[in-house]
Amino acid sequence: MAKIKRIRQKECSRCELERDTLFRVRIEKEGVWIFVCRDCLEKVKPENPHYQYGGTWKSKKRH
Repeated sequence: MAKIKRIRQKECSRCELERDTLFRVRIEKEGVWIFVCRDCLEKVKPENPHYQYGGTWKSKKRH
């Protein structure tokens, strides 16, 4: 019997659209970690001295 993976999505902290891949980042000095989509990442990352990458969240987990 095949395992059925559930489809998961999370909301981007910036644009509030649900996505299946998000990036955990900090964009302010001593800021909180947030999840952003690729489109929003490209807006907040360039020339941001406080940008910090903290991993990628994906809807499909590897087993």
